[in-house]
Amino acid sequence: MQNPFNPTFGDVPKIYLDNGNQAESLAELIQNSEFSRSFFITGVRGSGKTTFMTQVETLLTHDSKCLPISLINDEHLLESFVNQLAHAVESKSLSLAKKLQGFTAGPISMSFSNEKSGSDVITKVVELMQIVKKKHQYVLVTIDEVDNSRSIRSFAQVFSDLKRHQMPIFALMTGLPDLILNVQNEKKLTFLLRSEKITMEPLGSGNTALSYSESLGCDWTTAQQMANMVRGYSYAFQLLGYLAFEQQAKLQRPIQSADLKTIEQQYIVQLFDNAYQKIFVDLSTQDKRYLIAVADHRQFKDVVSLMHQNASYVSQYRRRAIERHLVVPAAYGRVEYTLPYFAEYLKAVQDPNSVYFDYLEF
Repeated sequence: MQNPFNPTFGDVPKIYLDNGNQAESLAELIQNSEFSRSFFITGVRGSGKTTFMTQVETLLTHDSKCLPISLINDEHLLESFVNQLAHAVESKSLSLAKKLQGFTAGPISMSFSNEKSGSDVITKVVELMQIVKKKHQYVLVTIDEVDNSRSIRSFAQVFSDLKRHQMPIFALMTGLPDLILNVQNEKKLTFLLRSEKITMEPLGSGNTALSYSESLGCDWTTAQQMANMVRGYSYAFQLLGYLAFEQQAKLQRPIQSADLKTIEQQYIVQLFDNAYQKIFVDLSTQDKRYLIAVADHRQFKDVVSLMHQNASYVSQYRRRAIERHLVVPAAYGRVEYTLPYFAEYLKAVQDPNSVYFDYLEF
């Protein structure tokens, strides 16, 4: 039997836990919406953003009215959008699409020369979308890992114009919380700020344990222990499940609680290497200091003292850590880490003998 778990970033795993049928709810919302809407799916690295977007896309592609367009965030994004839209319109309405000036019959394509102005692009896109609208169809655009790039800003302008024309186009985008933190003053990306936010919530511990029990055939005690090791983190759920499946294939029996010790160190190392290193490196120095300062459930006043700053200053970094979904508020001004074994990772960051050492002076 093939391993049903997949800890590879960006891949869609066979086992997918959908909290509260969120994917179905969003798909129905799009189908029942009259005018264009954009949705920004966000969460910490490894929280399942791409998988969730793909689930919604898969559900909607079963709708004959949906014209799906999947875009890669690179310098050809806008060109790809226009050409995919043209091909989608052609496949649904060949005779009408071939009448549009500036497009070729055969497959339809659009040439992006330096002389082609932004207004010309928008004009052609509006013409295509009018065909879609007359046919009572709608376009679904998906973009993984959006950022503050020129390509995304150009697409944002086109999308905003289509929205102004009340065209039936919907955008699903994934991105890290940092993007919203950093584009507050970027006028060309206001569509991201106005997009409906969907935050990837932690997986339910009960559903996590049930999935392990059913997929691995292990006892309930072991399944619950594994759920506690995951703490709702989507990547950790796939990683631990993958390692447990491989281990029980070696043992030729269902995995038990005692067997988890055998794979725990490998599980932790892969969490550190594949997820936490990337998360931590992308933070500013002060963001890193704050995360280290709140270790051991320190109260806010003690964190302020340790960082040698005033309360207002430290509050900014507390808010940023919460918005990044790295900590959650706890009692008496404390916060708790959201990710499993993240406290251990931060201790390793401060250990000169650790391969994860990253010197930070307070």
